[in-house]
Amino acid sequence: MKSVLQYATGFVCVVILMTLASAQSNADESIVKGLFSDTPKGLVFLGDRWAIRSSPDWGWSSLKVEDSEFLHSIVFDASGKRATYFPDRSTLSHDSSNARFGMVGDGVYMIRVTPDSDRRGFALYVGYNLKLDQKCVMLLSDDVVLARVGAGANRSESWSITKGKVGQGQAVPAGAILVHRSGRALILSDAAWVGTLADEKGALRLAVVLNVKGFAANEFHFRVDPEQRAENFVSRPFFNVVSSDDPPQKTMGATNGVCNPVYTPATQLDFGVEFQMLDNRPFSGSVELQIDHALGKRQFTGSVPLKNVSPDSAGRIVAKFKPTFTDPGVHEVCARLLDDQGNLIWTDRYRAAWDIEQYKPSIVTPNDFATFWRSTLEELRSKPLDATTTRVKEFEDHPTHELYEVSFNGYRGQRLYAMLYVPKSGKAPMPAMVTAHPGTTGFNVNKRPDGVYGSKINFDPRFVVIVPLIRGHKPDAADIPFNNPWWGPLDSRDDYVARSWYCAMVRAIDYLATRPELVDIKRVVSKGGSQGGALALITAALDQRVAVCLADCPSNCQPQEIMLSYSSFGPSRGQVPAGKTIEDAVAVLSYYNPVNFCPLIKCPTYVGSNIGDLTVHSMGPIAAYKNLTALTAENKAFYPGFTHFHGSGPGLGERTTKVLDSLAGDSKPSKD
Repeated sequence: MKSVLQYATGFVCVVILMTLASAQSNADESIVKGLFSDTPKGLVFLGDRWAIRSSPDWGWSSLKVEDSEFLHSIVFDASGKRATYFPDRSTLSHDSSNARFGMVGDGVYMIRVTPDSDRRGFALYVGYNLKLDQKCVMLLSDDVVLARVGAGANRSESWSITKGKVGQGQAVPAGAILVHRSGRALILSDAAWVGTLADEKGALRLAVVLNVKGFAANEFHFRVDPEQRAENFVSRPFFNVVSSDDPPQKTMGATNGVCNPVYTPATQLDFGVEFQMLDNRPFSGSVELQIDHALGKRQFTGSVPLKNVSPDSAGRIVAKFKPTFTDPGVHEVCARLLDDQGNLIWTDRYRAAWDIEQYKPSIVTPNDFATFWRSTLEELRSKPLDATTTRVKEFEDHPTHELYEVSFNGYRGQRLYAMLYVPKSGKAPMPAMVTAHPGTTGFNVNKRPDGVYGSKINFDPRFVVIVPLIRGHKPDAADIPFNNPWWGPLDSRDDYVARSWYCAMVRAIDYLATRPELVDIKRVVSKGGSQGGALALITAALDQRVAVCLADCPSNCQPQEIMLSYSSFGPSRGQVPAGKTIEDAVAVLSYYNPVNFCPLIKCPTYVGSNIGDLTVHSMGPIAAYKNLTALTAENKAFYPGFTHFHGSGPGLGERTTKVLDSLAGDSKPSKD
């Protein structure tokens, strides 16, 4: 940008700023709104609540939104030398666009304005008959106080550029919002440089610099915002919440300004919503707070009016609340910042867990649940396993693992496939891990044409790992069937797709039991995340050979709540079969709800989930943990995470490391 800043100082040009009021002379009486008029005082266009005009000689010199002036002048710059004199003007066109655009120029340079069809914005076309790339510089009015960049339409989350020293500014890849002190705005949607430059008299101005090429069509798009928006000056609203349970070092990991969103009835909250006002102006409006339980019950509403409130010495405006919670569980905490007309400026949310130790989930388990699954396993094992194991030749030179394709008989004789990963450095028999996810399609090993492996197998290298492909396809098959979702079809308990999936997990352990030379069957861990986390719970419930269960953000827990109260990954009321009721669908799903399997689990089990997870029903993993009724407190734990991201927090990760270290030991077989 240095070439833009090194301007020649030996010239003087006079830019005539024509105001909208002065335009109402006799010469302007024939101006038609929506068309350009060529008047003795220059080109004039009146749009919807905005106007642009040129001076007789010096090009575009005024751009007003209502009565707010945005423009000083538009000039060209080539290596610090400016072209400022544009005596030519025209509104003529060879087609029906006559007078629908206005052009100023000097025979070499041209700056054309074409209003949008709705007259709420315009395209700025700049061109010239030179090969040299140049800059088109929009010098802005003194009353344009800042530019907002960095967050698109979400103005409060963007940052501001204000007038500083010559050359201060930055490149803006996705446009900018130019804010007048009145609160009105001009919105540029294209890349530019925004910062401080000097005008022809040396006065500092905010400026927009557009990169343009010679002999090329250079077009830039602007929209006008005529509303006097307070949001144009609101900066970075956020939750400012301090909990008496926050750790001293704030190490738990913040979510939207909140360090620790896990509360108890004894927790003391210093709860605020904070924002700043650019240009240090006062604010009028309100801040609202709403808290809803994840299963739908309203917990709290509050509003703090702000009337002409000036920022404090630190430039902040803070609205304080004393929120209350009444029902144990996870809650949606939503805040909104409104202007004095009730228009939304900002909204955000986070999830808080309150008194989860006292949460008592609603468990809907069929009376014949255990009988159903006992008979299912009996039917499964009525057919021989008939396993085969084939080493994958393509990966025989893999540096860390031997990779095998395994197949065996699943439920009702379905032929299933699994991937077996055997560490080359392990000392057999080794501990083993069974893990799966319906979305898994193959080995996930990337071997380039030159034979170099471009990906790493991320399983613990001390464990034999088996991954059943529960949908019934071969590893890395060319035509893999669509992942039938867990919640459909919902018309048959006996033929529901997850029945064969759950059986596939048991069959994977059956296979491991046939390999005593390789696997210590007393050191098997079931592990997974999301749908894999649900499968980990179910595997531990259906097969007592599992030594430890690690369930990361198990999904599809409490499907009846997902259908009725919580819109997330899981069954929808819209997928209830024709002729069936929601109650019918819930009855089918109750045989497959991972929570209902939890009382059958006898091994140590550790469950984690981010309470802010938008994919997994956030109350479901807690319900699973609460329903581990056969386990003592020292053999189970729930680890909450704190962000909006899918997955568990750091607690489950630390527990997983300890568990795997303990199971791996020196990789020798366990003793009876």
